[in-house]
Amino acid sequence: MSVSQNLPNVTIGYSRGRLLMIFGACLLLTLLCAGLAFTWQEGKGVTTFELAACYIGAVFFGLATCRMLWRLATARAPVVFISRVGIRDTRLADETIAWSAVRKIQIWDHRAQKCVVLKVDPLVAKRFAGGFLTRALMSKALGADGVVVNAGGLTMDVGTLLEICKQYWGAGRPAHFDDAVPAPEAEAEPEPVG
Repeated sequence: MSVSQNLPNVTIGYSRGRLLMIFGACLLLTLLCAGLAFTWQEGKGVTTFELAACYIGAVFFGLATCRMLWRLATARAPVVFISRVGIRDTRLADETIAWSAVRKIQIWDHRAQKCVVLKVDPLVAKRFAGGFLTRALMSKALGADGVVVNAGGLTMDVGTLLEICKQYWGAGRPAHFDDAVPAPEAEAEPEPVG
């Protein structure tokens, strides 16, 4: 029996503790922005920009608070599934991304938030182009070139998620896969006409 056959399927769900912490922070920021916006209306030395920023902050963090409350209420089932076949993040799409289609796995660090990035085959990326993975693939503009699997709010941290993904990626690919990717061909020099 090989090592790849001994790997169990991994399911990762939301962490209630982390979601409660995010919910509390969003609620605190909502109340802070709303309190400042309504108190500053009575003040005389407040600019319109400061007042508008507080209103926008109250709306933004209010929506984030509602989203976290909804996640807390509905976070019963796992959202990330990792198996020998591939990885599926139901927050992005219902399809499994096969390990044979993943070219590289790395951590992406953007403003103190870390995510796991799967660099996938262009044919697979085109197949997901019409769905929710468009958002994940569009994070290329921010510097993440591939499918982003965010560990924020999950029961597993980014480092552990990266190690599990690399372990399953190594076990799920054929042994000859590294040689199967053709190297880019060099352009042929034009022959001299003589």
